[in-house]
Amino acid sequence: MANRQKEQMTRLGLLSLLPFIVAAVALWLSPWVLPQYFALDFHQFALVYGGAMVAYLAGAGAGVTLSPAVKQYESFLPGQLITAIAVVAIVPSGVFFFSLDAAWRHLIILLLLIYLLMRDLQAASAGILPRWYAQLRIRLTLWAGLAISLIITRLFVWGFY
Repeated sequence: MANRQKEQMTRLGLLSLLPFIVAAVALWLSPWVLPQYFALDFHQFALVYGGAMVAYLAGAGAGVTLSPAVKQYESFLPGQLITAIAVVAIVPSGVFFFSLDAAWRHLIILLLLIYLLMRDLQAASAGILPRWYAQLRIRLTLWAGLAISLIITRLFVWGFY
């Protein structure tokens, strides 16, 4: 069962990278292959998708702490704050008079993904999450971070900062 679960999670995790990779490729192919206005739609999609991924990973961590067999290793507050910060990052017009340009909003998503990776690594070292999951999260966060960094770089080149 654990091997099947590991295989399914790996496959799902690799597929979850596609929106980030497609957005990075679309931005870097613009304006030669895609018009800039069309490529910018991909960046916005990647940003919203990244916010959804952050909320999912924060919720998954909260779900682990709800298990009766697991001693609570983290307060629920960090997960709630992370989700709120992700919402602020994905709203283009800003929230509560606080607005950031596109590149900075992607950076927030990247930093939240890194924080959640650190949290999951700590949970895996405490035996709360399986070790293979920690290794998978490292690889996925690395590739997502690379794609998001390419998106941020392209947005900086175009002056969207």
